Formats: sequence, structure tokens, C-alpha cells
Amino acid sequence: MEENNDGAGEEELAPSEVLSDPERAKRVEGEPKDEAEGQKPVDAHPSVEEPEAQAEELKTEEPKAEAVPPKWYIVQTLTGMEDRAKAKIENEIEVRNWNGKVFRVLVPEEETVEIKGDKRVVRKRKMYPGYVFVEMLMDEEVWFEIRQTQGVARFIGGKTHPVPVTEREMQRVLKQIGIKEKEVTVEFEMGEAIRIISGSFRGYTGSVSEINAGKSKLKVMINIFGRDTSVEVDFDRVEKII
Repeated sequence: MEENNDGAGEEELAPSEVLSDPERAKRVEGEPKDEAEGQKPVDAHPSVEEPEAQAEELKTEEPKAEAVPPKWYIVQTLTGMEDRAKAKIENEIEVRNWNGKVFRVLVPEEETVEIKGDKRVVRKRKMYPGYVFVEMLMDEEVWFEIRQTQGVARFIGGKTHPVPVTEREMQRVLKQIGIKEKEVTVEFEMGEAIRIISGSFRGYTGSVSEINAGKSKLKVMINIFGRDTSVEVDFDRVEKII
């Protein structure tokens, strides 16, 4: 199967841009195409070296480094195919025995409530339309095969290798969908200067006016249109200004 064409002229997109504004991210990347145009097939199975070369390589091989922990990556899908792409990737995990290489595949969703007449209707909404999150070890074969999976357009990140989502950003996504990986412990002080790094007030700076350790929340005084305003934010949505 031919590899999807990432497009040499396209602007590279970072995982943080997808998380902060998925709709803008889709505009930057452009709508993915079903078929690759003019892309040469990628050889997923490089030629085997001669026995002599292999023997020489074994002699000079460095001791193996410690195992690298899996990381989360963002996969862009064709429009409306998030669930189908997720199912296809999960099927590949079973068929190709990737249980030690690919660990979880998520399409983050959240519940929304609509009032229609006198009825309360609960619906599920995709938090990041057009994207699937994959927890995996960065393995060349797995990376190649996932890109060839039906419904998958590309990995988010660099042109040669995808860029993983930072641990802090992924903790926030998991927390929003009710998966608690570990406690986020951050020490703040009253009056301390901080910067909001995600959410509606991203980019604003201010000072801590209240600390709620039980709920992992802060109240921060920020300046909006010349007026001091108190806003509440989670611990993991701010960083200290050093």
C-alpha cells in the first residue's frame, strides 16, 4: 500500500496546537485526502545485510539502553472516521501481535446536555474531531503500518518522525475523560506569579489569590481590559513564572 503524502509544503503542526485548538489545527493541516498523489511507496522491509556485515556489527554493538516508556501520539483521520480508524488500529494490534508496542487507542469524548422542550438530552461530543490518540513505543514498523491503516491520514508532528504529546498535556486530556493516571502535585504560594498555559485564558499572567489543594485548583487575578479579574484554573493549566 502507498504511504499517505504528508506534503512537503505543508506547515508542520505540533501536538500542543491540536490540543489547544483542534479546529484551527485542521485548517492549518488542511483536510486529509483519501488517496496519495504522486507519492512513491516506502519500503517497510529494508534489505538484509550480508552475513559478514552482520557479524561485524555484532562485534561492535553497544550495550542496549534501558527500555523506553511508551508515549502518546496524535493521529489525524479522515473526516468522521475517528471511531473506524480506532477500531482498525485495535484490530491491527491483535492481528500483528503489537500488544507490547501499542497499548491504548483513544477517541476522547465528553457529554453535552441539550434542553429540547421539557426534555434533557445527553449527547456525546468528540473533544478533538478528526484525531485519535495512540499510546505506543515509537517503532518504525508500527509507525509505518498505522499510517497505512484505512481512515488514517497522518501522524501529527515532524515530517520524518511524529512528535509525542507532553506528559502534562496528556494528563489533562485523560483527566477530562475521567482517566486518572496519577496525582498532579504542584506547590504554589499566595501572591506567586504564574502564567496560564491552556484553556480560555491561555497566555494571561497573574498572581495566585487562592489555593484549593483538595480540588487542585487556583484562583488567579489577571488583568482583562484594564480590570483585575479573578479566574479559577486547574493546577495543570498554569506554570510558574521564574
